Amino acid sequence: MRKPVLWWLLVIIIILPLFNIVIKNQQRFTKKFDFDYFSNLYSNSQYVVGSGSEGIGDDGLYAFAGYYYLVQGGDPSQVNFEHPPLGKYFVGLSVVVFNNENVINIIYLILILITTYQIGKIIIKNDTLSLIPPLLISIELHFQDHLIRSFIDLPFTLFFILGVYFFIKALENEKLFYASALFWGMAFSTKFFPAIIFFYLLFLIIVKIYAKTKLKPFLISSFLIPIIYISSHVMYFANNHSFIEFLRHKKWMVDWWSGSPIVPFNILRNILTGWYQDSYGGARFSEFWTPIIPAVVILAITRLQKNIFNKSNLAVLVIYLTCIIYLIFLTFLNGGVLKFIMPIYPLLCILAVNNIDKIIRRNAVAAIKGIVI
Repeated sequence: MRKPVLWWLLVIIIILPLFNIVIKNQQRFTKKFDFDYFSNLYSNSQYVVGSGSEGIGDDGLYAFAGYYYLVQGGDPSQVNFEHPPLGKYFVGLSVVVFNNENVINIIYLILILITTYQIGKIIIKNDTLSLIPPLLISIELHFQDHLIRSFIDLPFTLFFILGVYFFIKALENEKLFYASALFWGMAFSTKFFPAIIFFYLLFLIIVKIYAKTKLKPFLISSFLIPIIYISSHVMYFANNHSFIEFLRHKKWMVDWWSGSPIVPFNILRNILTGWYQDSYGGARFSEFWTPIIPAVVILAITRLQKNIFNKSNLAVLVIYLTCIIYLIFLTFLNGGVLKFIMPIYPLLCILAVNNIDKIIRRNAVAAIKGIVI
């Protein structure tokens, strides 16, 4: 079916800010990857020399690690052990294919926008309105900033929302549980992600209550998650490590993260005001905060969907509870850095637009009834 003019206009508006970012920062996408430069940066960084060194940012660290793992066959436990290696493999793949560590980010962001649109069509049930969530992402400063740097938050966000999307679709077609588990496994293999256990339990309960006949394929498909996680450590095992050493390495990773500062309610303060308490106890303002962020979050979690627990509203329930659980996790078990809402931001945008649409429709119906009466 032909799309209306407004649909195409919104697509152009979505593309323009991202196109502008790429053009303004084209050197970041055209400059050839220099392994010697990143290797020297890493060798003189805080990770090797200690405090007082020149330092290396996360983007430089991931760029070095990705090439080191994928091309040089390096041991993932020796460089940036704090996160699983899959996201960094993709950084290395970008270097191999494009001779640049950032080009793959364009692919990630395009796929995030498309996936958000597809989920939006399920929830909002209007092709044109479903473009507004991708539009909100395209103007969100965290996504724009990550587009030009070799961070691993974009692939994590992509795999996260793909896992949610295919889970929703699998409630109708059980074979898609395998696609959902595939992307959950990829998300779990990209960043340290202990909250996955909460989402797995949520999805298990939803299947148990609303799709009992699909429980068996859901459980069987779940084995893909640990299989993908272990498989993503292929370079670890290639460096002659045993499975017992792998388990010790994972315990080491958990122990490292358990020492990270947790500031309860910090993320809520950050979302609402842009101010948060840093790891040193000082007050800082998030440079990428805008009033759009609290507006989206408030509109999203203010449930205006009637009968949300009805099977007919199951997709809304899945997305709503996913966002709530993630926000609770960030509220009580996280330091409160604003970029950590990126994985659920596309889902929050969808819920916000859906709720606004329902408010407008409800008021329009009330107005019409008032005129008739």
